[in-house]
Parts: sequence; structure tokens; C-alpha cells
Amino acid sequence: MLRAAAFMSLAILCFVAQDAAIKWLAGDYGVMQIVLLRTALSLALVLGLAATRGMRVLRTGHPWLHCARGALLFVSGATFFYAFGHLPLADAYAIFYMVPLASTLLAALLLGERVPSRAAAAIATGLAGVGIVVVPQVGGGEVLAYAACVLGTLSYAFVGVITRKLSTGETRLAMLFYPCVVMAALSLPLASFGWSTPAGADIAVFVAIGALWPLATMFFAAALKNGEVARIAPFEYSSIVWVVAVDFLLFGIVPAAATLAGSAVIIVACLLLIERRPRQAA
Repeated sequence: MLRAAAFMSLAILCFVAQDAAIKWLAGDYGVMQIVLLRTALSLALVLGLAATRGMRVLRTGHPWLHCARGALLFVSGATFFYAFGHLPLADAYAIFYMVPLASTLLAALLLGERVPSRAAAAIATGLAGVGIVVVPQVGGGEVLAYAACVLGTLSYAFVGVITRKLSTGETRLAMLFYPCVVMAALSLPLASFGWSTPAGADIAVFVAIGALWPLATMFFAAALKNGEVARIAPFEYSSIVWVVAVDFLLFGIVPAAATLAGSAVIIVACLLLIERRPRQAA
């Protein structure tokens, strides 16, 4: 259990560090440029790891599912990167916590899985939590950013459904490689608009985010391999502590009471689902 908790904590720290770095860069670089450079650097790392283990680890029998998963990750990444540049990280994370609930609903709609009353109650509770976070902002200047978070969350929920279909017979490196190829192909023609060549410390920040995403994904998978989901999943929601701290220390943002209250409601709703469905590494 301690080993699993350690891997989950490392995964959370990597994700939060990546998102903080993206928020840091968002004021000077376009969303598509950030997506492209992160993806290209992640792809280089994945190819380097694959070369040490033999390129056969990248073989797949499901290329079209990987393409769909990569396209959805592109949408999720682009929408959240946009939101990070306009919202406190805590607000974006609060909406992202809806992913397990959205995945449950999508699995019912797409895979025909039954949604028991407990899961239905969890989904309703989670939507109420999102309302607590978002409704006070309606009429403000960042409605588009909140809408981007919702779209990104739904996209990532679809990713979770596809990941469940691919979870047997595919290596971790294959699960990283093909999305990187798709995201690079989709972002490349768009990144040239408003391109700004990184310089100085920004180069190091881009390299960091390129390494953090695959590392976080592998740590997350290792946590699920070494521990029971019901015991380690609550560690995932400790990220709200880290993003609130990052918002305050790096960006001078004090969390709104509605954000903290809504996050608490959403987390409780997600915990109701732990025994039913683990979150998949995507």
C-alpha cells in the first residue's frame, strides 16, 4: 500500500507541476504551440524508452482506437491549456474531477453498462458541485474558459472509455506513443499561427512539461498495479491542496469559497464510485 501511495503521490505532483508550468507559459505562447512542443518532447522521450526495450513494444492491433484516443486527448489538452491561461488552476481542477462521473455515464450510453442508483446519485451530486463552482461566474468574463473545462472533461471521459477497451494487450509505451503522434499531427498546422520562439528559461520549462506528462502517466499506472483502487484513489483528490498552493504562491490567486465548496462536493461524489470503477490512466 505504501508503494502504491508513493506512486500515486508522484503522479499527482507531476500532473500539478505540468499544469502550473503550462499556466506560467500561457501568457506568452499560443495553446497550439504549447500542445505541439509538449507532445514533441514527450514523443522523443517515449521513443528513447522504446529504443532501450525494443521497438516491438510499440506494436498494436488497434490503430484506429489509438487514433480516436489521441484525437480526444488533443481536444482535452487544448481546452484545458486554454483554461489554465484564464482561470485559477483550482477552478479547472474542480471541473476535471467530474471525469469518473462522466465516464460512468458514457459507459452506460456507449457500452450498455447498467448505472445503479448509487452511481446515478453520485452523478447528480457531482453536477451540483460543478454548479457551485461555475454558476457564480456566469455573466463574468471567463465563461468561455469554464466551457472549455467542461468540453475537456467530457473529452477525457471518452478517453477513459477507450482506454478500458485498450487496457489488455497494449504496452504502456504504446498507449503513450500513438496519442503523441496524433496530437503532433493535429497541432502542427495550427501552431504556426502566432508562433513565438522559446528562449532562456522558457526552454527548460517546455522540456520539463514534455517529460512530466509521460512520467505522470507511468506513475499513475504503477500506482494502480501496486495497490487496490479503493484505497489509493482518494490520494488523487489531494491535488486540490497542491493546486490551491500553486495558485497562491506562484500566481497570487486566493481560492474562492465557491471553488473549495464545489470541489468538496465533487470529490465526495467521485468517492461514491470508487468501488464501482477505477479511473483509468490515460
